[in-house]
Formats: sequence, C-alpha cells, structure tokens
Amino acid sequence: MKRYIMRSVLALLFVSLMVGCTKDFEEINTDPNKVTSVPTAYLMTQAQRQILSQRFNTTCLLYSQLWSETQYTNTSRYETAEASFNAYYYSPLADLQKIIELNTDEATMNDAAASGANANQLAVARILKVYTFQLITDMWGEIPYSDALKGAEAFQPVYDTQDAIYASFVTELTEAAAQINESAAGMEGDIIFGGDMAAWKKFANSLKARVGIRMTEVDAAAAQSAVTSGLAGGFASNDDNALYTYLADAANWNPYYDHYLERTDYAISETLADYMAALNDPRLPIYADEAPETGTIVGMPYGLSAADAGSITNAQISFPGIAVRSADSPGILMTYSELLFIKAEAAARGWITDDAAEIYEDAITASMEFWGVETADIDTYLAQPEVAYDGTNYKKSIGEQKWVSLYMDGSEAWSEWRRLDYPELTPAPAAAEGRDIPRRRAYTQNEYDLNEENVRAAVARQGEDVMETRIWWDK
Repeated sequence: MKRYIMRSVLALLFVSLMVGCTKDFEEINTDPNKVTSVPTAYLMTQAQRQILSQRFNTTCLLYSQLWSETQYTNTSRYETAEASFNAYYYSPLADLQKIIELNTDEATMNDAAASGANANQLAVARILKVYTFQLITDMWGEIPYSDALKGAEAFQPVYDTQDAIYASFVTELTEAAAQINESAAGMEGDIIFGGDMAAWKKFANSLKARVGIRMTEVDAAAAQSAVTSGLAGGFASNDDNALYTYLADAANWNPYYDHYLERTDYAISETLADYMAALNDPRLPIYADEAPETGTIVGMPYGLSAADAGSITNAQISFPGIAVRSADSPGILMTYSELLFIKAEAAARGWITDDAAEIYEDAITASMEFWGVETADIDTYLAQPEVAYDGTNYKKSIGEQKWVSLYMDGSEAWSEWRRLDYPELTPAPAAAEGRDIPRRRAYTQNEYDLNEENVRAAVARQGEDVMETRIWWDK
C-alpha cells in the first residue's frame, strides 16, 4: 500500500512538473535579444550597401581598360569566363523585394510605414531593383527576371530575353516615378539621397534614359521614347548625382580605401593615362598620383603576363588618386555628366532639337566640375581642336569622352564601350587562350547543375556561352 501511495505521489509530482515546465514553454524558449522583424529602413540601407559591394566594378574597370593589374593579371587577361550572379539575388535584390512585400501586405504595411510612406518605399525599391537587374543583364545577357525572387514558387526560374527585360525596365521606372509622393514621408535608411523623393524621381528618369540609350541599335523607337521621356525629368546639375556616401570610419569606408591599405593590385592603365595626357586633360592628376620614380603620371601597361607585370615596380607607375581611394570617396551610381552625354547622343540622332556639340561640351564640363577642375582649365581643354565635337563621327567623340568621364563607374564604362565601340581598345597582349575583350560573362556550372533546362534554353537563343558572345543590345 505504501508503495502504491509513493508511486501515486511521484506520478502526480511528475505531471505537475511537466505542466509547470510547458506552461510558458514558448516564452522561455524565445530569445529576447533576437530580432523577429526588421524595419524596412534597415533593409534599404543594407540593400544599397550591397549593391555597391556586389557589382563587378573592379572587373569592369579592367575590361574597359581604365585600370590595369600590377601583379595578378588574371582578370585583365580574361582568364575566367564564368561568374556567378547569385549574390545579387540573395542579398540586395532579396532585401528590396522584402521591402515591397512588407509595404503591400495589409498585415504589415502600417508597421512598415514607420520607415516612410508606403508608396515612396515601393518606388525606391522598384528603382533600385531596375538598377541592379540592369547590372546583371548587361553582364550576362539573359537572366532570371520574371521568375526571380519567388523562393519556393520558382526553384528553377526561367531566363528572360533581354528585350523583355528592358521593356519591363521602362515600365517599372515610369510607374515608380509616378508613384512618388514628394509631400509624404521619404524613405528612411536611404544613404543615396537621404530620403529626398524629388531626387529619387530625377534618378528614375535619368536611369530610364540610360536604359533607353542602351537599346539604340536593337529597338530605335523604344530607345527614342525612353530617352526623351527620361531626359525630360532627369538630373539638372551635379547636385542631383546618384552617389553612395561612404564615411571615414572602418565600418563604412570606401572599399578601395580599405584595399589600398594593404594591396597595390590596380594602377591607372597606360591606355587611359596616355589618352588623357595627349589632350592635357586636367582630370588626369586627380584620377591618378604621380609615379614616385619619375614625378609624372605613368600608366600601367594593360593585360601583361604575371611575370611581365611583376617586372614593373610600384615606383614606376601611377596608382589611383586620393580622390577615388579616400575613406569617404563616394560610390558612383549615375552622374549628371552621363545624362548629358546621353542627351548629346539623342541630339546627334535627331531625337531632340538641341545642339549636340553644345551638349557634348556641357557633358565634359559637368564631369570636370564633379572632379573639382577649375573653370579656366575646363575652357582651355575644350578649346583644343582635338577635343572638338565631330558631327561626322559622333560615336567616336561621345564614346571617347564618355569613357573618360565614367572613371570609377566600371560597369557603365564597359557597357558603353561595347555599345559604341569607342575608344578603340586593343585586347590584352597576354590574353588567355587568345581571347578578345569580353562582351559578357558566362554562366556558372552551378546554374547548369540546378537549372539546366532554362540555362540551355537561354544559350540556344542568345548564342554560345562564352565571353565573346554579344548580348542583345551589343551590335
């Protein structure tokens, strides 16, 4: 009997302990320090930071021969065809998509509005998605777009054709600009424009002009429409430039500052330095420092073998100037100068009635003013016959000067060189497998392993999956 009573008491004690342990089980097992929801302002800051971090800017500075490699010359010799676009999707694009979802879901949009008016957050996210997707499609050609960012709904996303992607860009930018409410609260966490929605509207229109000019050789009517529409509401001065602000502290400084603290892999290219020196370009001593051995600016020969490059000492060549490698040097997304070059080309093509030569000079002036060149030096430069606009070959005039002005915006410099075919660049003398200057990057083996049917469909439409294959707009 005593044993029965004892077993009963123990059983009751066990039950009571179990009830006591599970009564607040969820609360006990919830980490009070773990974030369960993130303000969209944080997502926006992270997205902007990652866009600048993930874009292949250094690679494109090398492909466009604005920079040269000083020792490890793999990239400037076009050694690796494949490159992955995955980081774009799971980092900045995923954050931007989450901002869109939180601001459209009735269950979350009120909380999301703490970071700015819903409509304005949606507009900014849409504009930055276009900017990011354009970086991707301009590098690879056909990419996952309409099926992208759907998670489990599309583990194997289709690859969209570039004509469809570019048409969507125009629609997205037009709708995003119209969606902006300048009288409502701007986007919090915005490093680029500080929540200034009027500035975002100008950027949307300027970006639409960029999208349009890229289509000139494949869809002239759509190109003209997008360019003229974009120019009407785009940047009006250098005050409108789309720049990412880096800070002079270790957590937020410019990555090139961080790089040059320990490494000297990249110098200004001989191609760029010689071109600028021949025209006495006052931007040259801003773009690059003097070579210690000569006291002059000396470009690094482009595309040498590692052995030949290694025989040239750091004292013999010029590295990027302090203006581009300081801790707080800004990251460039788009400038007023670029928009003016687009406008000059629109005038040369007869799309607008403005004087192409005058706008061409305005574009050069805007670039020089951005880099801090004095007015007298600008006037002297423009007065040279070698700099004068040539209406009989506007692609050469605009292409060469636009190339110089796009220093530190490697993605755009490479894309515009491919589109205009100016300046006339010579392939790397030590190019891997005798390759020409890349026109695109190839898809990775991982894409073939996980999404083979859609990748092969894209290759069948676009052409062989190699660096020499031209993408849709590159004619």
